[in-house]
Amino acid sequence: MGNRIKELRKEKGVTLKTLSDAVGIAVSTLSGYEKEVGEKGYRNPKIENWEKLAEFFKVPVEYLQGAGWSQDDVVEFLLFMIANRYNNFFDGPFYVEVDNGKVFKYGFDKVDLYDVDPKDLPGYKEKMKEYLEEQVTIDENEKGRKVTHSDDYLQDDYYDDYFDELVGVYAPNDEVVRQSLIDEIDNPTIDLASVLGGLLPGDEIRKIETAYIEFVFEDKLLEELHSRNETFFAFKKILVDNIKSLSDYAFLASIGEGWGMQPSPEYVIAKRLSDELQEKKFDSKMASFKVDPYKASKKNIDAMSITSNDHKLLFEIVAHLLDENKELKKRVDQLENKLPK
Repeated sequence: MGNRIKELRKEKGVTLKTLSDAVGIAVSTLSGYEKEVGEKGYRNPKIENWEKLAEFFKVPVEYLQGAGWSQDDVVEFLLFMIANRYNNFFDGPFYVEVDNGKVFKYGFDKVDLYDVDPKDLPGYKEKMKEYLEEQVTIDENEKGRKVTHSDDYLQDDYYDDYFDELVGVYAPNDEVVRQSLIDEIDNPTIDLASVLGGLLPGDEIRKIETAYIEFVFEDKLLEELHSRNETFFAFKKILVDNIKSLSDYAFLASIGEGWGMQPSPEYVIAKRLSDELQEKKFDSKMASFKVDPYKASKKNIDAMSITSNDHKLLFEIVAHLLDENKELKKRVDQLENKLPK
């Protein structure tokens, strides 16, 4: 995982000399920071220098160090989704599997779960105990007796007391319950193509589609997007101007790799953008009111025959209640969005 010092410096159009003057770190030292690990001259910043650089670029230290997804990576993924929103199942830029603009929490057909240790799947022990009880009953504990030296298999605690021993003889590779467990795990999708359609102006969506329409094959489109050319950065500006989450570097740094039972990073991105769209819709509804509820409340409170301190305190209470109502409405909208259509 390389750091993002050079990427952010180039993005802001800052030279090494300018950066050096701003943060008080020698140009030669900064140059070493920008090299890849193992490359001649590579240097790893001290924590105080990480903090200076993070403050200069206005990003968290973790993002600067390379955690999560870069802004450019997320933009590439979103542009790919827009350009392919009408296509059927395909692999995206970072091996994400997408179907008709929808992103899967655990990959298409839950493929991301097949490498997970069965013990890490939810409900493993309960499901395995059910299987063991069936197998022990079938052979009347013949295998179990040899490893447990007990014939108390009709007792409830038998399967807890000798769980590992029984698994060893009746289900040595744990695969017997894997498929059953995976089948029971919900694998929700988010229609990211529709979410992007709500966050971006329609004419901008059409511009992106038109620009990449000639790249019929996925590999050619991926190659074009990954080149980070002038077209890419022109569309990046459109996305950044319209999608607040792309400038939330703490969020970008928090995007995981989707190992084990973690949701896929693409699903995490889609979920965040879906929430942003719900917030945008709520703000739009609030803006459509003829009267600003905060201003109206303040006007009425100011007209009351109470002390100035009471005016201030009462407005703080009302403003707090309005804020709480706004947050509650957003949560209701988010829950409503999860309901099956």
